[in-house]
Amino acid sequence: MKLYVTRHGETAWNKENKVCGRTDLPLTEKGRDQAKETGKKLSGVHFDRVVCSPMLRARETAALICEGREVVTERHRELIEQDYGLCEGADRFDENFLFHKRNFADGYPQGESQMMLAKRVYRFLEELAARCPEETVLAVCHGGVCRVIESYFHPMDNETFFKFAMHNCEVRTYEMPAAEVPPAPVKFYGTEICKDCAEALCLFAEKGFTGFSYMDIGLSTGSLKEFLALRDSRPEFRQVREDGGIGIPCFLRPDGSICFEPEELLESQ
Repeated sequence: MKLYVTRHGETAWNKENKVCGRTDLPLTEKGRDQAKETGKKLSGVHFDRVVCSPMLRARETAALICEGREVVTERHRELIEQDYGLCEGADRFDENFLFHKRNFADGYPQGESQMMLAKRVYRFLEELAARCPEETVLAVCHGGVCRVIESYFHPMDNETFFKFAMHNCEVRTYEMPAAEVPPAPVKFYGTEICKDCAEALCLFAEKGFTGFSYMDIGLSTGSLKEFLALRDSRPEFRQVREDGGIGIPCFLRPDGSICFEPEELLESQ
Protein backbone atom coordinates (compact mmCIF):
# COMPACT_ATOMS: atom_id res chain seq x y z
CA MET A 1 0.00 0.00 0.00
CA LYS A 2 1.23 3.46 -0.88
CA LEU A 3 0.22 5.97 1.75
CA TYR A 4 0.04 9.74 1.32
CA VAL A 5 -0.35 11.61 4.61
CA THR A 6 -1.28 15.25 5.06
CA ARG A 7 -2.17 17.48 7.96
CA HIS A 8 -5.31 19.59 7.79
CA GLY A 9 -5.20 23.25 6.72
CA GLU A 10 -4.81 26.18 9.08
CA THR A 11 -7.36 26.85 11.85
CA ALA A 12 -7.71 29.93 14.04
CA TRP A 13 -5.87 28.20 16.90
CA ASN A 14 -3.01 27.22 14.61
CA LYS A 15 -2.71 30.88 13.67
CA GLU A 16 -2.77 31.87 17.36
CA ASN A 17 -0.25 29.14 18.36
CA LYS A 18 -2.76 27.43 20.65
CA VAL A 19 -2.74 23.70 21.43
CA CYS A 20 -5.68 22.23 19.49
CA GLY A 21 -6.65 18.64 20.10
CA ARG A 22 -10.33 17.78 20.44
CA THR A 23 -11.65 21.34 19.96
CA ASP A 24 -13.54 21.04 16.67
CA LEU A 25 -12.59 24.12 14.69
CA PRO A 26 -13.18 24.88 10.98
CA LEU A 27 -10.48 25.97 8.56
CA THR A 28 -9.58 29.61 8.15
CA GLU A 29 -9.68 31.12 4.67
CA LYS A 30 -5.93 30.53 4.49
CA GLY A 31 -6.50 26.90 5.53
CA ARG A 32 -9.01 26.43 2.74
CA ASP A 33 -6.54 27.89 0.23
CA GLN A 34 -3.83 25.54 1.53
CA ALA A 35 -6.10 22.53 1.01
CA LYS A 36 -7.03 23.63 -2.52
CA GLU A 37 -3.35 24.11 -3.37
CA THR A 38 -2.52 20.64 -2.06
CA GLY A 39 -5.33 19.26 -4.20
CA LYS A 40 -3.69 20.83 -7.26
CA LYS A 41 -0.27 19.41 -6.33
CA LEU A 42 -1.78 15.93 -5.99
CA SER A 43 -3.95 16.17 -9.11
CA GLY A 44 -1.78 13.67 -10.96
CA VAL A 45 -2.07 11.03 -8.22
CA HIS A 46 -4.89 8.49 -8.37
CA PHE A 47 -6.26 7.65 -4.91
CA ASP A 48 -8.21 4.45 -4.43
CA ARG A 49 -9.59 5.77 -1.15
CA VAL A 50 -9.26 8.59 1.34
CA VAL A 51 -9.23 8.03 5.10
CA CYS A 52 -9.67 11.01 7.37
CA SER A 53 -10.27 12.07 10.92
CA PRO A 54 -13.94 12.79 11.69
CA MET A 55 -13.00 16.26 12.99
CA LEU A 56 -14.28 19.24 10.99
CA ARG A 57 -10.89 20.66 10.00
CA ALA A 58 -9.79 17.28 8.58
CA ARG A 59 -13.09 16.69 6.79
CA GLU A 60 -13.00 20.12 5.18
CA THR A 61 -9.41 19.59 4.09
CA ALA A 62 -10.17 16.17 2.59
CA ALA A 63 -13.19 17.54 0.71
CA LEU A 64 -11.18 20.43 -0.77
CA ILE A 65 -8.22 18.24 -1.77
CA CYS A 66 -10.53 15.73 -3.45
CA GLU A 67 -12.83 18.23 -5.11
CA GLY A 68 -13.74 16.90 -8.56
CA ARG A 69 -12.53 13.37 -7.81
CA GLU A 70 -14.66 10.26 -7.60
CA VAL A 71 -13.10 8.59 -4.59
CA VAL A 72 -14.34 6.82 -1.49
CA THR A 73 -13.79 8.88 1.67
CA GLU A 74 -13.90 7.08 5.02
CA ARG A 75 -13.93 8.68 8.47
CA HIS A 76 -12.00 6.86 11.18
CA ARG A 77 -11.90 7.78 14.86
CA GLU A 78 -8.43 6.23 15.10
CA LEU A 79 -7.17 9.29 13.20
CA ILE A 80 -8.71 11.86 15.56
CA GLU A 81 -6.22 14.27 17.13
CA GLN A 82 -4.56 13.46 20.43
CA ASP A 83 -6.47 14.35 23.57
CA TYR A 84 -4.35 17.03 25.23
CA GLY A 85 -6.50 17.11 28.35
CA LEU A 86 -5.88 20.15 30.54
CA CYS A 87 -3.34 21.47 28.03
CA GLU A 88 -6.07 22.05 25.43
CA GLY A 89 -6.09 25.70 24.38
CA ALA A 90 -2.74 26.46 26.04
CA ASP A 91 0.02 28.33 24.26
CA ARG A 92 2.08 25.89 22.16
CA PHE A 93 5.21 27.07 23.97
CA ASP A 94 3.72 26.61 27.44
CA GLU A 95 6.29 24.83 29.65
CA ASN A 96 3.78 22.34 31.06
CA PHE A 97 2.61 21.34 27.57
CA LEU A 98 6.18 20.98 26.31
CA PHE A 99 7.15 18.88 29.32
CA HIS A 100 4.47 16.29 28.56
CA LYS A 101 5.09 16.44 24.81
CA ARG A 102 8.78 15.65 25.33
CA ASN A 103 8.13 12.48 27.35
CA PHE A 104 6.77 9.74 25.10
CA ALA A 105 5.35 7.58 27.89
CA ASP A 106 3.89 10.49 29.82
CA GLY A 107 0.21 11.36 29.47
CA TYR A 108 -1.20 14.86 29.27
CA PRO A 109 -3.17 15.59 32.49
CA GLN A 110 -6.66 14.15 31.92
CA GLY A 111 -5.65 13.36 28.33
CA GLU A 112 -3.76 10.83 26.23
CA SER A 113 -0.12 9.81 26.37
CA GLN A 114 1.93 9.52 23.18
CA MET A 115 1.98 5.76 23.72
CA MET A 116 -1.83 5.58 23.86
CA LEU A 117 -2.00 7.57 20.64
CA ALA A 118 0.63 5.39 18.97
CA LYS A 119 -1.23 2.22 19.91
CA ARG A 120 -4.42 3.24 18.11
CA VAL A 121 -2.64 4.76 15.09
CA TYR A 122 -0.19 1.87 14.60
CA ARG A 123 -3.02 -0.65 14.78
CA PHE A 124 -5.05 1.37 12.28
CA LEU A 125 -2.16 1.49 9.80
CA GLU A 126 -1.67 -2.26 9.97
CA GLU A 127 -5.38 -3.00 9.60
CA LEU A 128 -5.58 -0.59 6.64
CA ALA A 129 -2.61 -2.26 4.93
CA ALA A 130 -4.19 -5.68 5.43
CA ARG A 131 -7.49 -4.43 3.97
CA CYS A 132 -6.03 -2.41 1.07
CA PRO A 133 -2.64 -3.99 0.27
CA GLU A 134 -2.47 -2.84 -3.38
CA GLU A 135 -4.13 0.57 -3.04
CA THR A 136 -2.91 4.15 -3.00
CA VAL A 137 -4.47 5.86 0.01
CA LEU A 138 -4.61 9.45 1.20
CA ALA A 139 -4.82 10.02 4.97
CA VAL A 140 -5.97 13.45 6.17
CA CYS A 141 -5.37 13.93 9.86
CA HIS A 142 -3.64 16.08 12.51
CA GLY A 143 -0.22 17.17 13.67
CA GLY A 144 0.00 14.73 16.58
CA VAL A 145 -1.24 11.83 14.45
CA CYS A 146 1.17 12.74 11.62
CA ARG A 147 4.04 12.64 14.11
CA VAL A 148 3.07 9.14 15.20
CA ILE A 149 2.70 7.96 11.59
CA GLU A 150 6.21 9.24 10.86
CA SER A 151 7.49 7.32 13.89
CA TYR A 152 5.90 4.11 12.58
CA PHE A 153 8.03 4.24 9.43
CA HIS A 154 11.11 5.96 10.88
CA PRO A 155 11.93 5.04 14.50
CA MET A 156 12.62 8.07 16.69
CA ASP A 157 14.10 8.76 20.08
CA ASN A 158 12.27 11.09 22.47
CA GLU A 159 14.06 14.23 21.27
CA THR A 160 13.51 13.53 17.56
CA PHE A 161 9.86 12.75 18.22
CA PHE A 162 9.50 15.96 20.24
CA LYS A 163 10.96 18.13 17.47
CA PHE A 164 9.15 16.56 14.52
CA ALA A 165 6.35 18.67 13.02
CA MET A 166 4.33 18.71 9.82
CA HIS A 167 3.07 22.02 8.48
CA ASN A 168 -0.55 22.55 7.51
CA CYS A 169 -1.29 20.61 4.30
CA GLU A 170 2.29 19.33 4.01
CA VAL A 171 2.31 15.92 2.32
CA ARG A 172 4.53 12.93 3.09
CA THR A 173 4.52 9.54 1.37
CA TYR A 174 5.20 6.09 2.76
CA GLU A 175 5.28 2.54 1.48
CA MET A 176 3.30 0.25 3.74
CA PRO A 177 4.36 -3.39 3.28
CA ALA A 178 1.61 -5.95 2.97
CA ALA A 179 0.72 -7.39 6.34
CA GLU A 180 2.41 -10.71 6.94
CA VAL A 181 0.00 -13.54 7.56
CA PRO A 182 1.27 -15.57 10.51
CA PRO A 183 1.54 -19.29 9.92
CA ALA A 184 -1.47 -21.26 11.07
CA PRO A 185 -0.79 -23.08 14.32
CA VAL A 186 -0.73 -26.84 14.74
CA LYS A 187 -3.97 -28.11 16.27
CA PHE A 188 -3.14 -30.24 19.30
CA TYR A 189 -6.12 -32.42 20.24
CA GLY A 190 -5.90 -33.75 23.78
CA THR A 191 -7.40 -33.67 27.23
CA GLU A 192 -6.14 -32.87 30.71
CA ILE A 193 -6.72 -36.41 32.00
CA CYS A 194 -4.46 -37.92 29.31
CA LYS A 195 -0.94 -38.61 30.67
CA ASP A 196 0.64 -38.57 27.18
CA CYS A 197 -1.00 -35.21 26.43
CA ALA A 198 0.39 -33.74 29.65
CA GLU A 199 3.86 -35.03 28.78
CA ALA A 200 3.60 -33.50 25.30
CA LEU A 201 2.71 -30.12 26.82
CA CYS A 202 5.71 -30.35 29.15
CA LEU A 203 8.01 -31.23 26.24
CA PHE A 204 6.77 -28.28 24.18
CA ALA A 205 7.32 -25.94 27.12
CA GLU A 206 10.83 -27.32 27.62
CA LYS A 207 11.68 -26.83 23.93
CA GLY A 208 10.04 -23.40 23.74
CA PHE A 209 7.57 -24.54 21.07
CA THR A 210 4.45 -22.35 21.04
CA GLY A 211 3.18 -22.85 17.51
CA PHE A 212 0.13 -24.88 18.48
CA SER A 213 -3.46 -24.35 19.52
CA TYR A 214 -4.53 -26.70 22.30
CA MET A 215 -7.94 -28.21 21.56
CA ASP A 216 -9.13 -29.85 24.79
CA ILE A 217 -11.75 -32.38 23.72
CA GLY A 218 -12.83 -32.84 27.34
CA LEU A 219 -13.73 -29.18 27.84
CA SER A 220 -15.10 -28.10 24.46
CA THR A 221 -17.80 -29.89 22.49
CA GLY A 222 -16.63 -27.98 19.43
CA SER A 223 -13.13 -29.41 19.79
CA LEU A 224 -14.59 -32.87 20.43
CA LYS A 225 -16.74 -32.64 17.29
CA GLU A 226 -13.73 -31.62 15.18
CA PHE A 227 -11.61 -34.41 16.60
CA LEU A 228 -14.25 -37.14 16.11
CA ALA A 229 -14.71 -36.07 12.48
CA LEU A 230 -10.97 -36.58 11.97
CA ARG A 231 -10.86 -39.84 13.93
CA ASP A 232 -13.76 -41.37 12.03
CA SER A 233 -12.60 -40.40 8.55
CA ARG A 234 -8.82 -40.25 8.34
CA PRO A 235 -6.79 -43.38 7.49
CA GLU A 236 -4.13 -42.43 10.05
CA PHE A 237 -6.64 -43.49 12.75
CA ARG A 238 -7.43 -46.91 11.25
CA GLN A 239 -5.41 -48.87 13.80
CA VAL A 240 -6.72 -46.70 16.65
CA ARG A 241 -10.30 -47.39 15.56
CA GLU A 242 -9.65 -51.13 15.28
CA ASP A 243 -8.09 -51.18 18.76
CA GLY A 244 -10.93 -49.16 20.25
CA GLY A 245 -8.55 -46.40 21.33
CA ILE A 246 -9.10 -42.63 21.40
CA GLY A 247 -6.13 -41.41 19.35
CA ILE A 248 -4.73 -38.63 21.51
CA PRO A 249 -2.46 -36.79 21.62
CA CYS A 250 -3.13 -35.93 17.99
CA PHE A 251 -1.39 -33.16 16.05
CA LEU A 252 -3.04 -31.74 12.93
CA ARG A 253 -0.51 -29.70 10.93
CA PRO A 254 -1.54 -26.66 8.83
CA ASP A 255 -0.93 -28.70 5.64
CA GLY A 256 -3.52 -31.25 6.82
CA SER A 257 -1.09 -34.01 7.76
CA ILE A 258 -1.43 -35.79 11.11
CA CYS A 259 1.06 -37.22 13.56
CA PHE A 260 0.72 -38.66 17.05
CA GLU A 261 4.20 -38.27 18.50
CA PRO A 262 5.27 -34.86 19.88
CA GLU A 263 8.93 -35.60 19.03
CA GLU A 264 7.97 -36.17 15.39
CA LEU A 265 6.06 -32.91 15.35
CA LEU A 266 9.03 -30.98 16.74
CA GLU A 267 11.37 -32.48 14.16
CA SER A 268 9.09 -31.25 11.36
CA GLN A 269 8.94 -27.65 12.60
